[in-house]
Amino acid sequence: MHMLFKPIKIGSLEVKNRISMPAIHHAYTPDGFVNDRLVRYYETRARGGVGLIIVGGCSIDNLGTAPKMIGLHDDRYIEGLRKLTSAVKGAGAKIAAQLYQAGRYTHSFLIGQQPVAPSPVASRLTREVPREMTRDDIRTVIESFADAALRARKAGFDAVEIIASAGYLICQFLSPLTNQRTDEYGGSWENRCRFGIEVVRRVKEKAGVDFPVLVRLSGNDFMPGGNTNKEAAMFAAELEKAGVDCFNVTGGWHETRVPQITGDLPRGGYAYLAWGVKSAVGVPVIASNRINDPLTAEMILRNGQADMINMGRPLIADPDLPNKARRGDLKSIRKCIACNQGCFDSIFSMGDVHCAINPMAGREFEVSVEPAARPRKVLVIGGGPAGMEAARTAAARGHRVTLWEKGPVLGGQLHYAAKPPGKQEFMTLVDFYLNELEAGGVEVELNREATAEDVIQQSADVVVLATGARPSDPPFPVTAGDKVVSALDVLAGKAVLGRNVVVVGGGAVGCETAITIAGIGTLSAEGLKFLVENQAESYETLQLLLNRGTKNVTLVEMLKGIGKDIGVTTRWVVMKEISRLGVNVIDQAKVKEVNDRGVVIERGGQETLIPADTVVLAVGSRPAGELAGQLEGRVPDLHVIGDAASPRKITQAVREGFDLALKL
Repeated sequence: MHMLFKPIKIGSLEVKNRISMPAIHHAYTPDGFVNDRLVRYYETRARGGVGLIIVGGCSIDNLGTAPKMIGLHDDRYIEGLRKLTSAVKGAGAKIAAQLYQAGRYTHSFLIGQQPVAPSPVASRLTREVPREMTRDDIRTVIESFADAALRARKAGFDAVEIIASAGYLICQFLSPLTNQRTDEYGGSWENRCRFGIEVVRRVKEKAGVDFPVLVRLSGNDFMPGGNTNKEAAMFAAELEKAGVDCFNVTGGWHETRVPQITGDLPRGGYAYLAWGVKSAVGVPVIASNRINDPLTAEMILRNGQADMINMGRPLIADPDLPNKARRGDLKSIRKCIACNQGCFDSIFSMGDVHCAINPMAGREFEVSVEPAARPRKVLVIGGGPAGMEAARTAAARGHRVTLWEKGPVLGGQLHYAAKPPGKQEFMTLVDFYLNELEAGGVEVELNREATAEDVIQQSADVVVLATGARPSDPPFPVTAGDKVVSALDVLAGKAVLGRNVVVVGGGAVGCETAITIAGIGTLSAEGLKFLVENQAESYETLQLLLNRGTKNVTLVEMLKGIGKDIGVTTRWVVMKEISRLGVNVIDQAKVKEVNDRGVVIERGGQETLIPADTVVLAVGSRPAGELAGQLEGRVPDLHVIGDAASPRKITQAVREGFDLALKL
């Protein structure tokens, strides 16, 4: 980790290492004022060893804000912000404030008036048409950026970051898609750059030329007809002349149809965007998006693609990642699995940020793992996420913990969750728990089937049942057993599939299983690289080989629509993959039976046979909790958690295991 932990200067600011935590909207400040929750959250990450924390977004005015955003548009917020900056700097990190103005991405219901933008071009994000900004509006917003920067300096921030990414206001001025003006702020490339340049210049004038300014930049809008990495680099070069000290390069707009943060994007997949900008400027450049591993970060730095590395969600998942990496203790890092369940899904559903795999995230002000008052003998049955988290945390508190797993490996449903494309990161959580359980002294027994009498004979003070769930029985007759398999068998690679496959059940498991099957026989990344390098096939042929496999897949769902249980920030990617791979979707169809010829459905009052060589059942799951009834009243303290209580997402399973262990 030679490069990752070298100090670096951003203007006059020296940062102790190359790790930055980018601004993430957490919705922890309902009234805009800093509170203990926000302070403890960021202080925890500062103590974890990160070099620079960028806080935000921070509202510069009431016109372009978002719900529960940190306030920086009035002097009354300064006192609270000083508490935040003092805590973060006292814990060893530098801190910057991100200056936020959303333009046409602002919701009118939130600000009580029509949002403003360079031109009245409707937003696909809000479904609203903004009001075109007058010259007075432009001058007012520029001054608001500058005023907010000065407040940030007074509040003790080491720097500010101006947001010119994700499709927010400065992006809207720069893009020909959203800027249709004919005055000095529109039309030519130079005119479309003008607003962003004037913002930077005024911030420098008002906050001080010695006060470092970063710009969060879209390295490529990923919008058809919009700005590419070439234009991003050109814009950066002009902004550098205006006084920018560092560029923080990310991916596209919120409206783009190109995945930005899901597991579909390979680790470090947008480092090339940072390199494109770095090639055009002489100040430090930060690489972003899906860099959850210190080794990937180090490689990007050594390759010269960037000067610093953003780790946002990775530091939500594990605040101590930098310190662990510096010590070389890589196995103990709880890597972000890119599930989006607790972070972005929650925010876009008007909630606040938590983490599917770190149950402490956002709760640092109210929860801590303290030694137990009286160590107890704890038996955990079931080695899925809930059971492993309960065992890990109980051991960390000093309890004597044994974990039984009836299978040959720990991980439970994580082994299936990691199989669909883009979900490989789920297995890193298994690796984390294996390391933690061993380090914590948990006695793990594999291939240990639990019976009531066996459990009772252990004389445990506490028994935790985390026995998971099993597939539900289909609610229709099946008379072709040899051609019917479960979705879990498919994901585990145990099923032999025919050419024509029908997947019954359009929830998350059914959708991801259908994608997995439809991807069989498509061109691999290595194969694509070879064919492109050698110009062996046409672009059209390559597209066909990438998008069509060897299976014909039909997905059947009883309700209207599919994937309703998939998070809002990942569902569109799943739907896109289903379309790309040619999966035939039939919804509002009730399955009447599965027979030797295929699947009989009733739709619109008519019965139809869908021919199938293989039928895959993804009709839900039910708790495997029979042991609970057999143990009730026969052990001193019995708890049922995770899917054994009722099937749920990993977020709830991990949280239950953690919270239970805190009470023991």
